Amino acid sequence: MDSVPQPDEKDTQRAEALFKYGNDAAAKGNLPYAIDMYTNALKIAPLEVKYRQALRAVQRKKFHNDPAKVGMFAGAKLQPIRLKIKASKSRSHWVEALEHCEEAFLINPWDVATSRDLAEAAEQLGSRPLARWALESVQAQAAEDVSFWKHMAHVYALCEEFPRAILCWERIKKISPGDEEATHQIHALSASGLIHGSGLHEQIQRAEPPGRAGPEPSEEPESVRQRQALTPEQRFANEVKNDPARPGPYLELAEHYRQQDRLDEARDILARGLQALPDHPTLRDSYAEVQIARLRKAIDGLKAHLRDHPDDLESKTRLEKLSAKLSDYELAEYRRRVAARPDDPQLRFELARCLAGAGQHEAAIPEFQAARSAPGLKVQALVGAGGSFEATGVPKLAERSYAEALKLVDPEDQETLNELHYRLGRVSEQLGNLEAAESHYNEVAANNFGYRDVAQRLRSLNQRMSS
Repeated sequence: MDSVPQPDEKDTQRAEALFKYGNDAAAKGNLPYAIDMYTNALKIAPLEVKYRQALRAVQRKKFHNDPAKVGMFAGAKLQPIRLKIKASKSRSHWVEALEHCEEAFLINPWDVATSRDLAEAAEQLGSRPLARWALESVQAQAAEDVSFWKHMAHVYALCEEFPRAILCWERIKKISPGDEEATHQIHALSASGLIHGSGLHEQIQRAEPPGRAGPEPSEEPESVRQRQALTPEQRFANEVKNDPARPGPYLELAEHYRQQDRLDEARDILARGLQALPDHPTLRDSYAEVQIARLRKAIDGLKAHLRDHPDDLESKTRLEKLSAKLSDYELAEYRRRVAARPDDPQLRFELARCLAGAGQHEAAIPEFQAARSAPGLKVQALVGAGGSFEATGVPKLAERSYAEALKLVDPEDQETLNELHYRLGRVSEQLGNLEAAESHYNEVAANNFGYRDVAQRLRSLNQRMSS
């Protein structure tokens, strides 16, 4: 297990010097050097909040402090780093997990899942202030993510900021009115806040006999000792058994299983929860997410097998069936969610993506258009709409959609720029505008001559234009 390095006075002075160099570089606009200096300072003092705050500030400045400027392929780029974070957490290498989190923030400094990993690592290393800041720094992006607000409430309670923890649970009640855990937690935190505010806990400590900080372990109630001896899995399972009408334990136990990649067990416990609470929205959403994760895991396994055994016809057939099943399941699930929450642009985008993937492009177009209302989704939604316009034989509208996306994309997001110029070149060819097509293909070729078939398209265009 990782331990936090304890810098001596010389190391502390060196970290402060690196921090100062980073500040100077940031003030001059030299962001890469500033990032390097702050990162080196954190290697010496990984729990120093001001170093991490400064690093996040320059990481975000690279994107002009606008989450919408994060590239549309950031999620795919984050996946291998998230696997490294997960591996570090599984080995309890918490300092290593912090370092991998910062790798992820270079790609998306507003990523909520990575911020939660950072908060977890900070808590395990004993830094509640860092855990708190890690979550507070992405509150705006968390939106209606119930699991995030539960994590936030947990950290505020650790910091003995009970009113803030209660506000988190109040927010959860608004997002998920049927979450009975929220009411229970609000009552418990209110009581804790009253005790803390009245100074009663200090009075209890002062009342202890001299030389004793509290009761001996043998004097604790048997039920308390037994509960402390339980693993998280055993504790959640007991809570499910003792109070089957409360959704919280089902969700916590399922999440515990998911973190260990025990997806079948996660599905089974959520199915039990839905038997007890068939109309609970969070249980239903979590069950669907686990089912989708199970299908994707099976599909990934078959793809890996086929890379080594490409002639296995039985596995090819099974892959086709599972892929179709996943498409149908996702489509039905997002239709259900959009029907319940039609004003959620993220859900509208996911439904549009599923519809387009199923070849239902005419139905996908209005969903992509609805998703454009969210700044962080606008470029992706425009690209998606353009693809569906192409598929339905309306190249002029596709061109308009791609051109609008091109105006909004981050100039440093080369991957998305290449994709848009390539698509615009292809649409221009369809419309007979060969000079515009050549111009777009040249933009791609200047950045990546090996991109798709752009070299072949340029040669073909030159022959047509010269004939």
